[in-house]
Amino acid sequence: MERLRVIIAERDSQARKKIVEFLNQAGYFIVGEPEDGMSALKMIRSTQPELVLVAANLPVMNGFELARILDEGRVCAVVLMLDYAEKEYAGRAAENSFFPVVFKPVNRFQLLSVMEYAYASYLRVAGLECEVNRLKQDLEIRKVVAKAKGILMKTQGISEQAAFRKIQQQSMKQRTTMKKVAEAVIMAYEVSGQTDGREDKKIK
Repeated sequence: MERLRVIIAERDSQARKKIVEFLNQAGYFIVGEPEDGMSALKMIRSTQPELVLVAANLPVMNGFELARILDEGRVCAVVLMLDYAEKEYAGRAAENSFFPVVFKPVNRFQLLSVMEYAYASYLRVAGLECEVNRLKQDLEIRKVVAKAKGILMKTQGISEQAAFRKIQQQSMKQRTTMKKVAEAVIMAYEVSGQTDGREDKKIK
């Protein structure tokens, strides 16, 4: 198993000690044990762990708020630790955000299972978001290149294939991306159009 770096945000020293023992035995690497939510957030930003265990009843910034910040920002995998008395509150909090939950006192097998699930889910969601972003970027590039091709076809009277080849060759020649070449074509055309417009007004 990959030796994941973990932060345990728990104000109860006895509970924290027990969790540290479980995780050390399982091969996890504990990088911090903050006792309040704000300290935990600062530590997470500086150490960038793969997974954080967050107790709900943290002072300064409670665990629900901290977990939501980490989850929405895709900062790392999160497991929320609750007392049974907080179960109803957890259900309401989970309506807008989702993170795996374990109940205290934590059971070793349950904790490790939920941690593995939380990290696997985090990787899967992060991977999907990266793929979506890549597809969005590809679509944006295609739109820009298509617009530049249209301009070259119109201004130089060449075919779509020839316009594409022209952009491609310029990209290789300048050692830059086709998107940048296409943007330069579009900008030059738009500037030329604005100049022509001003000249037309002078003629009138």
